[in-house]
Amino acid sequence: MQWLREPRDLLARTLPAGAVLIVAGLVWLAISIWNFQREVTSLEGIAFPVAAFVLTGGLSCCVIYVGSRLRTSPFDATERWSIVGWTFAGLAVMVLLQVATLAIRAAEGRPTGEPQFPLLVVGGVGALAGYGIGELLVDLRRTAAEAKEARDGMAFANSLLRHDVGNALQVMLGQVDVLSTSDDERAREAGTRIESQIEALYELTDSADAVTRVLTDKSSPKARDITQDIESAVETINDSFPSATVETDLHDQLTVTGTDALKPAIGNILNNAVEHTHSSPKVRITTEETDGKAVVRIADDGPGIPESQRSAIFERGVTTDGGSNGLGLHIVSTLIERSGGSIRAEDSDLGGAAFVVELPLAEE
Repeated sequence: MQWLREPRDLLARTLPAGAVLIVAGLVWLAISIWNFQREVTSLEGIAFPVAAFVLTGGLSCCVIYVGSRLRTSPFDATERWSIVGWTFAGLAVMVLLQVATLAIRAAEGRPTGEPQFPLLVVGGVGALAGYGIGELLVDLRRTAAEAKEARDGMAFANSLLRHDVGNALQVMLGQVDVLSTSDDERAREAGTRIESQIEALYELTDSADAVTRVLTDKSSPKARDITQDIESAVETINDSFPSATVETDLHDQLTVTGTDALKPAIGNILNNAVEHTHSSPKVRITTEETDGKAVVRIADDGPGIPESQRSAIFERGVTTDGGSNGLGLHIVSTLIERSGGSIRAEDSDLGGAAFVVELPLAEE
């Protein structure tokens, strides 16, 4: 197709695509006027010629309009010429079909009448249909390219973050080793606290990598112990929120099918339950098995979520606290769904909200 692409690119640089459509519409309008004058002089009444001209002339004006619209569209020159190509393709297809129909009727010896009116109508309809198809396809290609660029950028940023942060943490660990051999007890305690934070940062980069791989379709579900994910999230909450009370009633082991992003997803739900309640929140986490699914229930004693908002809070841009951009629960829902699971909000037996996550049990 290279031999076709080069002339098209040259044409895109030299001629404005919208102007070509405007000229085509004017030509079509001129033919419509000629046909109208011809019918007026050959027919006794004027009503039908006027009706025919309104139809053909109207289609011609629509072609002129889309040409002017194309001139001010956000598409680049190559994309505009692609739309023009689809416009003329639609026109040609419809005209050829009409010509084929008339030819068959003539071959059968049946009367065909005057063909110019139906040709003008189907040609105009085909041109407008072709324009619509072309604009839609160009817009879809542009959207797909932008989405791919965003995914590639996300993957690159994640790789860069893991590399640079990992190197920095290695240097910090080296300094922690120095502090651990110090004779000063306060220095050794500081080293221990720094080492704990470094481990948390390593876990954070792993979680970011897991989320990125799921969102860029580079991760697939596999068997994992959801109990371990919950216990890890609870441990983080206990360290970060000493005033919070987290009760658990978990299986010793509960193997589900899911991605590595389940761990940060559960952690995000638990973190929201603690952050968005009060100064001494209480959270209860339970697990159960039912109908081939693992059910994780995270309940809190906060203000709860009105029933009218429970389905909307998982949509992009919707937030219940007014303090974020509404991406948190939307991303959590996406991560869980890509693991083959689901999430919903309901009332909590503690008086607040409960998030219920259902995940498929892994096959033995």
